[in-house]
Amino acid sequence: MPPGIETPKAETFSWALDLYISGNDKWAKYSEETKKSRLAIFTRYRKAQGERPIKTITSDAIERALYAKGGHAAVNEYKALKPVFEHLRRLGFIAKNPMAGIELDRPKIQGFPVADAEDIAAFQQRWPVETLERLVFDLALYTGAARGDLAKLGRKNIRGDLLVYQRHKSRVKARVPLTRELRAVIARTPDIAPAFITNSFGRPFAKESLGNLFGEAAREAGMSARLHGLRKAFCIYWAENDATTHQIAAMAGHMSLSEVERYTRAADRERMVKLLVGVA
Repeated sequence: MPPGIETPKAETFSWALDLYISGNDKWAKYSEETKKSRLAIFTRYRKAQGERPIKTITSDAIERALYAKGGHAAVNEYKALKPVFEHLRRLGFIAKNPMAGIELDRPKIQGFPVADAEDIAAFQQRWPVETLERLVFDLALYTGAARGDLAKLGRKNIRGDLLVYQRHKSRVKARVPLTRELRAVIARTPDIAPAFITNSFGRPFAKESLGNLFGEAAREAGMSARLHGLRKAFCIYWAENDATTHQIAAMAGHMSLSEVERYTRAADRERMVKLLVGVA
């Protein structure tokens, strides 16, 4: 621990958290965003349960606490805490992971609104090609990149006929072919800019700022979907380029095969394809 931080008493919960954070390979591989959110959870538990001996922590106590918490907060705490106890079990400090077998009432996830043909047409009509808003829209459409990745993409990511980058969230390397449409979009960006999308100071956007920019543009166009909602169009575009379901799922990140198949069977697929290739 950093200088000035008191070392926790051995085999207490605070000690267990330090052991997990400093010595678990999976923790080291988490994205900074995931680490930040889980460290916030750990901080709360240190304050409430830090001095508690780990061998006195039971499944019933954890389950009652999570049930009382409820909702997405309980799910997030479950995901953060279960690996800590599993790390202890594998090291031999406890005989069983007390979180094994705990079942949560998981809330239904509403998900992001998905862009359909009407949304795409409305955005294209409101924001012409020469605008920054349209550049963000087109790049998101033809790369399938999440806002955090989209904000960083630039010519440095071009490798021959591919656009190559490591996804921030999953740490998986994405390889998106440079199709005719994507090349045309990239051609609209400055040659020497640090990223395809830059702000008024010539610098890349922070992911939050990029999301806000697109959100305001979408609302002005009467479009309910946001950047994440362009995934349906991305899937249909690649289906028309003869990509397999597995290939589309890999390029789109954590999308399931059934989700890809549902998207590419869209009833308005023919109209959407015309909008995506610019012949509508």
